[in-house]
Amino acid sequence: MARVVLENVTKRFGSVVAVNNASLEIKDKEFVVLVGPSGCGKSTTLRMIAGLEEISEGNIYIGDQLVNDIPPKDRDIAMVFQNYALYPHMDVYNNMAFGLKLRKVPKDEIDARVRQAAKMLGIEELLGRRPKALSGGQRQRVAVGRAIVREPQVFLMDEPLSNLDAKLRVQMRTELVKLHQRLQTTMIYVTHDQTEAMTMGDRIVVMKDAVIQQVGEPLEIYDNPDNVFVAGFIGSPAMNFMEARVGYDEGFYLEVDCHKLKVPPEVEARLASLGDYKDRKVIFGIRPEDIKDEPESFGEGCSINAVVDVTEPMGSEIYVYFTLGNAELVARVPATSGVKAGKSHPFSFNMNKLHVFDIETEKAIR
Repeated sequence: MARVVLENVTKRFGSVVAVNNASLEIKDKEFVVLVGPSGCGKSTTLRMIAGLEEISEGNIYIGDQLVNDIPPKDRDIAMVFQNYALYPHMDVYNNMAFGLKLRKVPKDEIDARVRQAAKMLGIEELLGRRPKALSGGQRQRVAVGRAIVREPQVFLMDEPLSNLDAKLRVQMRTELVKLHQRLQTTMIYVTHDQTEAMTMGDRIVVMKDAVIQQVGEPLEIYDNPDNVFVAGFIGSPAMNFMEARVGYDEGFYLEVDCHKLKVPPEVEARLASLGDYKDRKVIFGIRPEDIKDEPESFGEGCSINAVVDVTEPMGSEIYVYFTLGNAELVARVPATSGVKAGKSHPFSFNMNKLHVFDIETEKAIR
């Protein structure tokens, strides 16, 4: 088992910077998820760790070994690709055994490893089939099994669930987390799906435009995003944002479209630098679950009235869309709510859970 360290790693494709000065330490036996929109550099980062892309600048260590110039086959890693990359002319058994045969592992040991991995993944009855006779979920398990039999120091997974349907994707997320708990191996997982990141990772690495934006545990990032991008990317539905003016009248408030929303004293204490923004505009953020469909739910000075644009029943809850000034907002309310589209309705903001960002830098005001 091994930790993985990136020191000021940069990757350029001509004049295009795909990864810019990335520094990251992934601990031994940790499950870390790289997440971000398409083109942010997460897969390129993974491929540099694997040795499939050369580094333009910086260093990568696996264990305590510098691997910049070590070929992929000698890095003691195993990679699971988005398209599974199975050999179509081989059955499942030989797909899983192929890498071990190349390494001249004894036949008895190959057989034991393949059958143990197949049992772990529930694909024992598939060992004699070829990939074309398997479903997407079965192919995905075979690809993971091929990685397991290698018994590598580090598992690298590049969006392995993106080709599966929604129900199977949820099931396989759980299976991969259980697998990590059993194997106790370092895993680095790439996805564009923030739900996968939140549910699977011990820690999350959020990337945008080739730069690491924030690293932390899922709830830490959810509750304390460093900037507007992270706040909007992590969470579903996304955080609501609106332009607000910071005012003071026996306490701070945020003014949005003539509504004055009171900042609680405990939040004032937490946002020590809020006073620097008095009479200035900021970006005010609040998550959909922190908006209630009742007046004064969170005390005085936190309610507004707004006309409901659209409602989306989601079973146990309803997503309610409404407009405040120039901002379109969404609230998550119970299914028993009487809110109706086209009607004016009171909404309360849980100002204890507010987020405030600098309007120019978009960084969180702490």
